[in-house]
Amino acid sequence: MQGDKAGRGSQPGDCKRSFETGSNDPGGSMFLLDSRRLFATGLLLSTGCLFSPALAGPNDSDWVQLFNGKDLNDWDIKFAKHDLNENFNNTVKVADSVMSIDYSGWGSFGGEYGHIGYKVRAFSHYLLRVEYQVGDKQVNGGESWAVQNNGLMLHSQAVSTMTKNQDFPISMEMQLLGAGNTASNGTYTLNLCTPGTAFYKTLTGGSVTTDHCVSASGNANNRPSPGQWAWVSASVMGDSIIRHYNQKSPTGTPVFTYYRPVYWAGNVSNGPANTPANGTKLDSGYITVQAESHPYKFRKIELLNLKGCTTVGNEKYKSYFVKSDPSACSAAVGLLASQARAGKFFRVDGNRLSIFSPGDYEVELLDLAGKTRQKWSGQDEGARDLRVGSPGIYWVKLKNSAGTFSRPVALF
Repeated sequence: MQGDKAGRGSQPGDCKRSFETGSNDPGGSMFLLDSRRLFATGLLLSTGCLFSPALAGPNDSDWVQLFNGKDLNDWDIKFAKHDLNENFNNTVKVADSVMSIDYSGWGSFGGEYGHIGYKVRAFSHYLLRVEYQVGDKQVNGGESWAVQNNGLMLHSQAVSTMTKNQDFPISMEMQLLGAGNTASNGTYTLNLCTPGTAFYKTLTGGSVTTDHCVSASGNANNRPSPGQWAWVSASVMGDSIIRHYNQKSPTGTPVFTYYRPVYWAGNVSNGPANTPANGTKLDSGYITVQAESHPYKFRKIELLNLKGCTTVGNEKYKSYFVKSDPSACSAAVGLLASQARAGKFFRVDGNRLSIFSPGDYEVELLDLAGKTRQKWSGQDEGARDLRVGSPGIYWVKLKNSAGTFSRPVALF
């Protein structure tokens, strides 16, 4: 989106001792109270403690693969001037485990800004890691500021709620700029832009900052060249602290930090009529990537949820959670909140599937290898026998107007 302006490092042993002893080091206060977790997590992320290989912490199995490398079933596509999920000019493609923003089918650009949003669920406290590549040639008619320009929209409005002619979703945009971008804030990447939002420069007090785009610092000349794969990451702590990092894992010094995001009218055309009032806190949202007239590729979009069960001893407890979600303590083992919500729309008793989904729905039964065993569509309530030739664990996936919901079931 367009910009209008531009001691001693912690060692693995230090982190381990603070976790085990509850000392005055950053990790010692991490799990006491939400407010303390917030401050301590910021320190842990900047020192590298959270990702130290010496600790039992988040591993690859804990990271949610928002982009599964196979399809866009968990994503909505919205181009300005077009209906939801009209993939205008076949721009968004998946091939060879890569999501591509491809303008080869376009003649010229006419303000059809596109956004691809993860629709399964919103998040509030999380770490986000993204691997991306800048394309070579911008489509004819694109704005000069959009050359080698994309972004990760944090705390984003669900793209399914955008109006037909809305240009950008309400969000906090972490810019992804390539080496060839010459906009006023193009010296850096991971700058912040604020479509329909604003922020504070301090954790407490101060006034709202309404500048549309603000330059990151400390990462000059770190913009990737076309064809070069690059990693970026972000740590997002609800409505408190958000940090941008110019590497795979947030273990170094952030290149941009801001606080207390809020809704603030401006820099969005044809937005929804029910937008919250200026100054209303913005504490959660969806993950969205852009299609602003320059080709981009995404190979990894993964997220570690930091909100969950903080009750020590519960089977769902994770030491790295920084925000308590009591409902997660009773959720089925291994299920995301979105999967737990599946119970609102369907139930399996033995081999009998009962559906309570208002409106149109599609259902898919998959085995653990991801192979579709049964697939059908229906409307409103319904039932079906899911008897299979080989008893075992399967997945039921239901897609309706509210999103995509799945959970494992035992069939006989």
